[in-house]
Amino acid sequence: MGIEGTYRLVHCAVIYSDGAVEHPYGEDAEGLLLYSRAGYFSGHLMRRGVSCFRTGARKATAEETRAAFLGYLGYFGTYAVDGAAATVTHTVLGSWHPNWVGTDQVRHFRRDGAQLVIETPATRSGGRTRFTRLTWRRVEAAAG
Repeated sequence: MGIEGTYRLVHCAVIYSDGAVEHPYGEDAEGLLLYSRAGYFSGHLMRRGVSCFRTGARKATAEETRAAFLGYLGYFGTYAVDGAAATVTHTVLGSWHPNWVGTDQVRHFRRDGAQLVIETPATRSGGRTRFTRLTWRRVEAAAG
């Protein structure tokens, strides 16, 4: 099952076992996901409307840095699809979060036409189970 192509984010939500839903990058989050035929991926999510740094391109206050870091997620590396298990494993070569570098991030996926839905494995925190669901729309057909 191929997932090669370019995708734009449609929706990103954290879903809890008690029915609560959060939008960590806002309800209008922006994102881009690329899967190459050569086995590389790049994924990016961001909150719209994060303020620009007042003092310049690479200089920021602690508050500005915090808002920028918490308003963005990006990582890249190689990927492998297990069609039978409906999972994609992202082997992280680089990430906005240094703890992810060198790890395998396993995600469940399903395709529905031009849409690709990716979900993180469920985790337990604070007495509740949660997972993140990202819905993407294909914007470029894979070269055939």
